Amino acid sequence: MISFRFHIVSLTAVFLSLAIGIGIGAAVVDRQTVDFLEGRLDTVERRANATATENDQLRNDVSGWRQFGDQGATAFVRGQLEAPVIVVGVQGVDRKPVDAFRQLLVASGARLQGTVWFTSKLELSNPDDVRALQAILGLPTARPDLLRRATATRLAEGWLPGGAPTILPALRDTGFVEFEPPSGEPVDLTTVTPEGTLTVVVSGPDADVPNAEVAQPFLTGLVQRAASTVLVAEAGRDATADNPARRAVFLRPILADEAVANRLSTVDNLEEVRGRVAAVLAIVGLFEGKTGHYGTGSGAQRLVPEVGP
Repeated sequence: MISFRFHIVSLTAVFLSLAIGIGIGAAVVDRQTVDFLEGRLDTVERRANATATENDQLRNDVSGWRQFGDQGATAFVRGQLEAPVIVVGVQGVDRKPVDAFRQLLVASGARLQGTVWFTSKLELSNPDDVRALQAILGLPTARPDLLRRATATRLAEGWLPGGAPTILPALRDTGFVEFEPPSGEPVDLTTVTPEGTLTVVVSGPDADVPNAEVAQPFLTGLVQRAASTVLVAEAGRDATADNPARRAVFLRPILADEAVANRLSTVDNLEEVRGRVAAVLAIVGLFEGKTGHYGTGSGAQRLVPEVGP
């Protein structure tokens, strides 16, 4: 006779068996899952180590090529250029690429006439500055934008020999421009652009005064009077994990204006040694009547100019 106790014991045994089976099954599944995850982790770790090794090798390669470029650039451009060259920049841009470029210019054989910097005083935030610039230009307007454009245009008109009287000395004396002579010795500013002078205009998005009201009308005025005499250069940056790319910001409206773009040359990567070499070779091309647009950004036709006839 089957008693109630027998049923209880039987049911208990069944549930205990189920519990043990579930526990054993779960343990097997968990072990398989753990083994799978450990295998995946090992694979990821091997790939990460391989990627880190490859990145280290690439960084070493880039560093080596950069050193090669820095050390070989001078030899590459030596004797390439014998023309007079003057540099015009806008305060606020990074001066390191400009300094390195000027050194390369000298190494190429160019006769550097000095560097003119448009200063932050052209912001015209002080009424005295407005009146001083009105006196230089002989204009009654007090609008800062119109005075800046007029300054750039008038400076371009007197830039080359045979043009209008230059206002460069007056701008220097009142602090609207600064002049860095090539040798540190005093220079007669009425003679800094002898016949055949090629002009390099350098600016960028960090300029202290608007490029559209100073640097751009200045270079436009120059190329309207003498094509193939102006190189426009800008330092940029490539995209990183923290910052987006910033390339050819200053050059973009210049390249978009065909009437101007076809009469000058541009370089958009002056921060790189290859950009500085391209800039020197572009000036050589200007001396030969050739123009082009070089660098790595939108609008660039080549990385460097073609060398030779």
